Amino acid sequence: MWLKPPHLEPGMCLGLIAPSSPVRDGRLHSAIELLERAGYRVLFGEHLFDRYGYLAGTDRARAEDLNNMFRRPDVCGVLCVRGGYGSWRLVDLVDWDAVRANPKVFIGYSDVTLLHLAMERRSHLVTFHGPMAVTLGGGMDAAALEQFWAVLTRPRPVGPLPCDGVRTLVGGRARGRLAGGCLALLAASVGTKDAPDFRGRIVLLEDVGERLPHVDRHLSQLWRSGCLHQAAGFILGTVTGIPEEGGGEAITLHDLWKRYIGALGKPTITGFRFGHVENPWTLPLGCMAELDADAASVCILEGAVL
Repeated sequence: MWLKPPHLEPGMCLGLIAPSSPVRDGRLHSAIELLERAGYRVLFGEHLFDRYGYLAGTDRARAEDLNNMFRRPDVCGVLCVRGGYGSWRLVDLVDWDAVRANPKVFIGYSDVTLLHLAMERRSHLVTFHGPMAVTLGGGMDAAALEQFWAVLTRPRPVGPLPCDGVRTLVGGRARGRLAGGCLALLAASVGTKDAPDFRGRIVLLEDVGERLPHVDRHLSQLWRSGCLHQAAGFILGTVTGIPEEGGGEAITLHDLWKRYIGALGKPTITGFRFGHVENPWTLPLGCMAELDADAASVCILEGAVL
C-alpha cells in the first residue's frame, strides 16, 4: 500500500537539507524568499552548510539532517537544496521507521533519484521528482510554479500535465504508477537493494551533462538488466547539455532513445519537460498516471497528497 503525505498549507514549516554535494549557490537566498512569500516557514538542517570534500558534510551529518526532518512534528515537507553526488552514501543511515511513521512531502531530482528509489522500496512513500531549492531560486515561470504548488497542496487528482513540444516515439496508451528519474542514477542502482522496479510502471528518464557514449552505456545497463522490458510505457525528457563529440558524431540522443526504448514497442513520448531543464514540472512518483502517446499527453489520475 502506498503512503501519501499530508498536503502543504501556508503557515507550515518546510525543512531544507543537502543530502549530496555542498551548498554553494546564491540562488538559495532567492528560494527562501519565494517560500516565505508563499506563506511557509523555512527550517535549515543543522548541517546544511557543512562541507566535507565533494560532499555537504559527513555521511552521518547529512543523514542526521534527513532523519531529523522526518522525526520533527513541526516539519511538514522536506526540500533538497541541490543534487551533485552523495545520496548513495546515506541510504543505510536513514531511519526508515521514522519515514514510514511520518510520511511527508519529499522533493528533489538528479542525485536525489537514489533517495526516491529507497523511499519507495523501504517505505512505499509517494515522493516528488520536482524542483529543488536552487531551481526555485533560479526563477521558474508562472505555469511551472503554479503546478508545483498545486501538486503539493491540493488533495485531489492532479489531472493533465502540460505537454507542449512533446513528440510521439511509439504510439499507444498505457496506465501505470510513475517511476524513474535521472538515467545515470537508475542505471547505477541496478544490482543493489534499491534497484528500480519498473513492472507495469510509466517510466521517466532524463539526465544532464552526459556524453552520448555514457548515455548509451546507462541505457544498455538498464536494458540488459531486464527492467526496461517490464515497463508499461515511457516519458522521456532530454539529456541537458550533452558535450559535443570531437569530429561530429552521427549517433544522436534520439537514435539512442529509438535503439533502447523505441525497440520495446511500449507507448513512449519524448521531449517532456522535467528534471534538468528550465521550468520543470513536478511529478509524483508512485501515483497512477495515464500516457496517451498518440496524443502526446499525460494525465495523473489521482491526488499525490492527502
